[in-house]
Amino acid sequence: MKNITKKIIAIFSVVCVAASCLASCSSSDKKSESSDETAIKQYALEIGSADDANPITQDKNKVDIDAEDPTGASSESSTNASGAAVEDTTEIQDVTDANGEPVTEAATVTDASGATVTDKAGKPVTEMVKVTTVVKKSGGTSASSANTDTATQSNESSYTSKQDGRYAMWLDISKDENFFFEGDFLHVKFKVKDDVPDGDYKIKISPDLSDVAGKAVYPSKVLEGTIRINNGSIEPVDVSGETGMVFYGDNVACKQGDVIDYYINIKNNTGLVAFVIWFYFDSNALDFISAEASGEFEEIARNTEIGSAKKAAE
Repeated sequence: MKNITKKIIAIFSVVCVAASCLASCSSSDKKSESSDETAIKQYALEIGSADDANPITQDKNKVDIDAEDPTGASSESSTNASGAAVEDTTEIQDVTDANGEPVTEAATVTDASGATVTDKAGKPVTEMVKVTTVVKKSGGTSASSANTDTATQSNESSYTSKQDGRYAMWLDISKDENFFFEGDFLHVKFKVKDDVPDGDYKIKISPDLSDVAGKAVYPSKVLEGTIRINNGSIEPVDVSGETGMVFYGDNVACKQGDVIDYYINIKNNTGLVAFVIWFYFDSNALDFISAEASGEFEEIARNTEIGSAKKAAE
C-alpha cells in the first residue's frame, strides 16, 4: 500500500483517488458540491479489526509481535523426585503452516542505528524473515534414574502469544491542505487479562500515510511500545533526540486485571491528510476495549464532516 489516500477511497469504489484528481473529477462530473465528491474528500476516523471485510484488512498479518514476547520468567521452579530444582525455560520456535513449512513475512530493513534503509527511489527496503514464537516451559516432576526404574514423568505448561490487530483510518482532503498535529493522537484502552504471565508485551505500529498531494509519506522511525505487566517500572519512550517524523507507542507499567490507557504518538509531523495505522498486540495477554482520537488530532477528527468519529469494541 504505497498511497493510502487511494486505498481508503477505493473502499467506496470511487474513481477519483487522490487530491490531485479532485479538480478534473469535479469538472467532468459537473457537480461541484455533490454528495459523491464530498465522500471522496472526507472519511471520519474509524477503528476496525482484521476481520472487517474491506481492502485494508489484507495487511492484518503484516507484523509479527511474537518474538521475545513475553520476556518475564516465572518466579517459581519445580523439583524432580530427587529434590533437585528443575528451572523454567523458554524456547524460540518457528511458526509453521498446515504443511509444516516455516511461515515468512516481509520485514523492513534497518541499519545499525535503527533507521529504515531505503532504495534509490526512497522507498523502504524489505526482506523475508521467518515468523517465530516464544514458548515458555516450566520445570517438570521427573523420576531420578538413580532412585527408580520407572519411566520419566513430566508436567509441562506453556504460554504462546497470539497476534491481533486494529486499524485506525482517517481521510480529510476537503480543505486542500495538510494537517499538522503533534503528540498523542490515538487513545486505546486495553484490559490486562487476569491470568497472563508477568513480563513485557510489545505494541507494534505499522503506519501508512499520505499528504495532500496524494503522495505516500514515510516516517523516519516507527518505535514499538511496551506494556510491562507486574514486572517493575518502565521508562517512557525517549524521542527527544529525533529530528525526523517518528511514530511511537507508549511504555506502560501495570498489573494483571488493570484497564490501561495506551497512546500512539507522532513527532515532527510533516503534514498529513490521510492515514491507515495498524497497531498489533498479544490478545492472549490483552483485551482490546476501544480506541478514539486524542490530543491535537481530536478536534481535527471531530471536524470531519462526513459521519462521526467511530469507536470499536471487541
